[in-house]
Amino acid sequence: MRGWSARGRALLLAALLSLLEAGGLVCTTGTAAAADGTATPAAYLAEQLRENPVHLSDQLPRTNPLSARSAFAEAAKRTGVPTYVLVLPGSGAARGKGLLAAVHDRLGEDGLYVLLGEDGGSPRIETFGVDVPARDAATATLFELPYDAGTLEVFRHFVDVLRSGDAARRAARGLEASRAGEEPDKLHTGRTDRENQSFLTGLLLSGVPVFLVATGWYIRRRRGGKGPRLRLLVPAAAGAAVVIGAGAPLVFDDTRSDADRPPTAADLRARTVRVAQGLRADPVYVDPLGAGLLSPAQLERLRERVARLDVPVRVAVVPLVTADESAGDGARLAKRLHDRLGKDGDGLYVVADASERGELELVNYGARLDSAALREATEGFRFGGDGTQDSQDSEDAGLYRRLDGALRAAGRAPQAPPGRPYLEPSAADDAVTEDVLPSLYAGDFAPGLLMGVVGAAAAFGVTAAGLAAAGRIRTAIRPAPAVRGSGAGGTPSQLPARLPAGRLRRTARQELGELNDAFEAAPDRLPDAVRARVWDCLDAATLLLDQEGDNRVDADADAPTLAAGLALVRAGRALLERGAGPAARGTGKLRLCILDPLHGPASATGRLKLPGETGAARPRPLCAECRAALPTGGSRPARAAETVAARLLCLPVPGAGRSAPYEPYHRLPGPLAARGTGGSAELTADLIVRRVREQLGVH
Repeated sequence: MRGWSARGRALLLAALLSLLEAGGLVCTTGTAAAADGTATPAAYLAEQLRENPVHLSDQLPRTNPLSARSAFAEAAKRTGVPTYVLVLPGSGAARGKGLLAAVHDRLGEDGLYVLLGEDGGSPRIETFGVDVPARDAATATLFELPYDAGTLEVFRHFVDVLRSGDAARRAARGLEASRAGEEPDKLHTGRTDRENQSFLTGLLLSGVPVFLVATGWYIRRRRGGKGPRLRLLVPAAAGAAVVIGAGAPLVFDDTRSDADRPPTAADLRARTVRVAQGLRADPVYVDPLGAGLLSPAQLERLRERVARLDVPVRVAVVPLVTADESAGDGARLAKRLHDRLGKDGDGLYVVADASERGELELVNYGARLDSAALREATEGFRFGGDGTQDSQDSEDAGLYRRLDGALRAAGRAPQAPPGRPYLEPSAADDAVTEDVLPSLYAGDFAPGLLMGVVGAAAAFGVTAAGLAAAGRIRTAIRPAPAVRGSGAGGTPSQLPARLPAGRLRRTARQELGELNDAFEAAPDRLPDAVRARVWDCLDAATLLLDQEGDNRVDADADAPTLAAGLALVRAGRALLERGAGPAARGTGKLRLCILDPLHGPASATGRLKLPGETGAARPRPLCAECRAALPTGGSRPARAAETVAARLLCLPVPGAGRSAPYEPYHRLPGPLAARGTGGSAELTADLIVRRVREQLGVH
């Protein structure tokens, strides 16, 4: 540059530095620092990596405490190549462009270099002398992990992809999914999620039991007092509540909102100790990651400015992020520094975020200054202003200009007795417990309980209305059939005395469905006692005929079972149609025709003896047609035997195949069988119902 003046050479150097700055802040600071012989962030980080290939900044105890270094180191060993890891606060990580290359140049070691921020995100990587698909792995990690993934989770995932042998395809797939608007599911339960879980738990815990009890009661009422009993419903509802209450913590089992390792006490004080030591040695302390923000000349002028003030002043330029021990608040950091320095540390603390436009805090701890006047005089410098009245509307001032202006304002502030901060900083959230999720039974759990009752009532109303509407629609589409009677007694149409199982099955299937329809369509004025007895018959017949529970008559049901079920169906239909009289009121027995229970209720009595019975003929209940068929007069015994033989219900013997012989129904096993050598004097619907329940173990 021979022939250039000193001013010209200075202007040329400034232009060259501006061009370098366009390539990245690190390069600028590195050049300036190299010219002045001062340490740069890259040089500082290279020294840290020389001591340990994994460097975690002490400024991130809430998300990446120093005690988590071993976990990062374990993951780094799995890459299969020399790996150097930097975990830096946002202001440091933001200088990632060119930083890793600068660190490599100063460290002089080949390998995989990884830069991570405090909140995860995509790792920044550089490779020197090693061949690994690091960029594809970083791209895949960016698109495969959700935003709530922590730094350690991001690094572990990056290593997994790197080792998978499929990094390129996964990166392309992730990019395609991102362009399609697809997002990966969250990894962790946040506080809002926990509130929703608490609300849902309360909703189910109260709503399900209330709905069960209310619906069971309604069904029982519709069926005339039959159906689920309250003494069974209440324990069932209580059991459901216990299952929900005990099962919810097993389903919603997250206890923290992230996977970050909780910090130790040493983690939380590490930076405070370091900065306090720096302030003991120099009233203006600049964090190594902030080196280059202030030139040596600017630093010297700030020290001179501090020395000329009438009160002790300590300036700390450090990164301020929410993951640090002060949760990113400069006033809190000032308090921690004063507490650390003790009485010898009284004075004015100036804490500046290590960035050009970061926050600036001035906090008075024992300086003889009027804190209120100091606050007012320096307000314009706090958030990037230049101290003028319209600073918020003007272009932001640089860090040095703001620091110098704030110190000048402090020098003009009126003196006062040793002061305290204008506003005491609020306590930061506990770094150990801030990510612990509240109990599942706190927060919105109580509102969930209340809404569960309201929701159960609404669901019950919808269910009741639906059941009622379904009954009305079924009645309108297929009106309940009338009893197919042959006389005034309302007896059902008679089937042959010798009935094969196939015909019994078809008849039982048809008439069971008809009784169901008729029962659902029964008028509300039907007495409860009648409704209950009809339900007894219908329930027992259904239990007997549909033991597989598929809403169809069992295909393998034998003839005695089918006959007993059909007898109950016809008895229930007779009760429903008559709707009056002692039997209908529930005070008398509903006796069935002893010759053929399928004839329905008995309306008369005749003396006869069934085959196989001992002793003389006895009075037996008969339907009107069977009673009319019995002879009278001298030939009565012989003709009576013929009538009994002709009209007695006979069924094929179970298990004997298609050529099975027919036997009288009362001599075959089943609910219609006669008990004892003398036989039964009568057969009633209640007796058959009781036998069916005993046979099936239903009570």
